[in-house]
Amino acid sequence: MTYRLVAVRGVLTDVEVERAHLAGRPADIRLATMQTAEQVAAETADADGVVVTLEPLPRALIEQLGPGVRIISRAGIGLDAIDLEAARSRGIAVFHTPDYATEEVATHAVALILALNRRMLAADTLARSEWRAWTRLGRVRPLSKLTVGVVGLGRIGRAVIERLRPFGPSIVGFDPYVNADVAGVELVDDLDALLARADVLTLHLPLSDETRRLIGRRELDLLPPGAAVVNVSRGGVLDQDALAEALASGRLAGAGLDVLAAEPPDPADPILAAPNTVLSPHVAWYSEASNRRMREQAVDGALEYLERGDVSVGRLAVRP
Repeated sequence: MTYRLVAVRGVLTDVEVERAHLAGRPADIRLATMQTAEQVAAETADADGVVVTLEPLPRALIEQLGPGVRIISRAGIGLDAIDLEAARSRGIAVFHTPDYATEEVATHAVALILALNRRMLAADTLARSEWRAWTRLGRVRPLSKLTVGVVGLGRIGRAVIERLRPFGPSIVGFDPYVNADVAGVELVDDLDALLARADVLTLHLPLSDETRRLIGRRELDLLPPGAAVVNVSRGGVLDQDALAEALASGRLAGAGLDVLAAEPPDPADPILAAPNTVLSPHVAWYSEASNRRMREQAVDGALEYLERGDVSVGRLAVRP
């Protein structure tokens, strides 16, 4: 038997990596546009599984999946764009790849922290215009004298901590689902307590009803004056407009954002004009190796589930 996989066109513009990886195995894969219910029904009529990246799969589309679809394979970490309950009600498993880019995302977060701490944007401007005007950099404090607040102590949060530890900051962590000690981290059981101490706040959270706008205007106001905010998780966990206001007023010293509330952002989005802000276009996950790893794991998980009802890579978030 040959299993039929359909990859959603969007972030993926070809399936050459997937085809090469599946060579000699009982599966084939093709790329399809699936933006409407009609397209979903037509493209998956004979499919056994669907591979998706960042493209949304709400209930209205999941209900149109072909009768033979047994798994949705998410090439990536977050599951906020997939209606998990709709999949469960259809008896469709949902797989994702939470381990494929831990190193890359953690390294990117630390790179943003260092760029903000060392005022690299301002330094670049001075190097190109007023070489000796270093006093215009403003206040620069040694990272070893700061407190970094890490919200979310899963794989990536802990990898960030490991990378920060040699720089010597005090590290405070908050995660309501983590009770065991984390080496080198002072755990607090109250988010407000962490915010009040965090000279740098770094966010490592999935987007859910519980975490949506977890860091709002009130929470940003709890940060010490001159604090910086880093987010490489999901834009929706942070009130972006409130952050832009705090940056514009000078109350916060900077922000490093790999994710935004809307991607791509509206050209009029205030965050694009906010001072001392380092932006990257949702690429914290990316390296050549992680890109291939993500795509290969996505089809591995789909095929393994179709063949034997379980997976040896990634994780099943929904088991029918």
